[in-house]
Amino acid sequence: MTRAARAYCLWGHVALALSLGACAGETRTVMPHPELTPGARANLELARVQQIALHDYGVLNPDEFAGVAPDPGRRLIYVGTRGGSLLALSMETGEVAWEQQFPGAISSVPKLAADGELMLLGTDNGDLLAIELETRKTRWSYSTLGTIRNEPLVRGSTVFVVNSRDQVFALDLKTGAWRWQYEQPYPTEFTVHGHAGLSYLEGEGVVTQSPEQAESASGIPVEAVLGESAGAEESEETGGPAEAGSEEPTSAGGAAGGAPASAGGTAAATAGAPATPAAAASGAPASGAGAAPANTSAAGGAPASEAGAAPANASAAGGAAANSLAGNGTGGAPASPPTGTIFTGFSNGKIAAIGAQSGEPMWLANAAPPAGGDFVDADGTPLILTDRGELVVTGQSTGVYGLALADGLQRWFRPLRGAGSVVAGPRGLMIVASALEGVFALEHGGRVRWRQQLNPGFVQTPLVVGDIAFVAHSDDGLLAYDVETGEFLANLNTGSGISGPPVYDAELGRFYTMSNRGMLVVFRTVEDDARGFVRGAVESVPSVR
Repeated sequence: MTRAARAYCLWGHVALALSLGACAGETRTVMPHPELTPGARANLELARVQQIALHDYGVLNPDEFAGVAPDPGRRLIYVGTRGGSLLALSMETGEVAWEQQFPGAISSVPKLAADGELMLLGTDNGDLLAIELETRKTRWSYSTLGTIRNEPLVRGSTVFVVNSRDQVFALDLKTGAWRWQYEQPYPTEFTVHGHAGLSYLEGEGVVTQSPEQAESASGIPVEAVLGESAGAEESEETGGPAEAGSEEPTSAGGAAGGAPASAGGTAAATAGAPATPAAAASGAPASGAGAAPANTSAAGGAPASEAGAAPANASAAGGAAANSLAGNGTGGAPASPPTGTIFTGFSNGKIAAIGAQSGEPMWLANAAPPAGGDFVDADGTPLILTDRGELVVTGQSTGVYGLALADGLQRWFRPLRGAGSVVAGPRGLMIVASALEGVFALEHGGRVRWRQQLNPGFVQTPLVVGDIAFVAHSDDGLLAYDVETGEFLANLNTGSGISGPPVYDAELGRFYTMSNRGMLVVFRTVEDDARGFVRGAVESVPSVR
């Protein structure tokens, strides 16, 4: 049998299996190229389809935004649902090992800590939960005022998380104690669904931006911000560092406090402007080590930051960091956050480089159009290209930017409306999907290698596995493209579309995605010498519900 015939039969089997489990619409596989070429290497074979979430017949177009977290050590996978269920399923059989119910939808990807003992889970209620996997008890929880749908970022003893209200938090991984938070003003205009995740750069590599550097920037506006660099001099505009007794603006859910302006003792400022874009009229910064946490429940604990600044929380006595530890307080000073830089984007179009230790901004850039308006979000999770010293970011109304990692100055720009997160592909290519303009492969410098048009709908961040780019589409299901040529390999339509992120487990060679009607779809894949995949055995597994 020829390769073309094998590929055609494969996707026919996939369509047949999905049609047995689909609950809405007709499952179909669209092969745009009947005479497949050797480039059509998307010969993934279905391993399992099972119903995870209960049907909600009162919702015309339900969306399941959650992703799957594999746990090879326990031979389990974890996945949440819009109904608030968190399920642990056997990798081999799909049987439910355990299930927990939480208030509010779970639309995030669970994150396992490096030791494999703790799972971090964000909810649409704005809670970040730390769950002990052996006991399945919640060790601690931290409440915010926005939904948490992005995967938390764990570095050392610190967990970083961003919510939909444009707030970034640094918490102690062991206790949930607040360390710092940074935020941007939440816009009053219309914004796009979703929010940028967090990217982390180890060690040095980012500098404090001077006003002269910002003024010389072309294209994307860059704002001068004095951050946490050692030995930073006082700005003439600020008149000196902010004092410990300066008035702090209240953060969401927090009371006014008297914390220092920043760990470095300097107030960030621009000419005639407050210390940061989120600062109050008093001139005190609204973010960084001196900002108030959003959590109002307190337990005993450690200072909020390495500078000794206490969070401005009315219920946190004695300068203790606010957190909820299953009702118990913890003592002792947590380890300092790691040295490095956090990058993320905000709903007002700003891109920030934030010091991981202090929470102070190192530089700010602006991906919003000069005229402002609706839908100016910078919702793409920044892509760090260390070999080129670049940060690749997107603006919903503008396009894709290549910025210098060191200072945020623009290096290149590619106009592209509605662009989401950019991901790295093989041989220096970058893949990005836009609900308005399609799927693109970009070369360094922003040159377009290829483009494929998409139907209207919500698209997830592409997943690149080998030489294949997978894109989840809210109406058309899972789309597969050849990364090098852009050839449309196949369309796996689940009958209800896919809104959650596809996930690939490289250790076991498995690929997971969830349909909007709550079906978990699992592929078993094994890479061969031809850069593609060979087929595995198909299992027939009944629904878990």
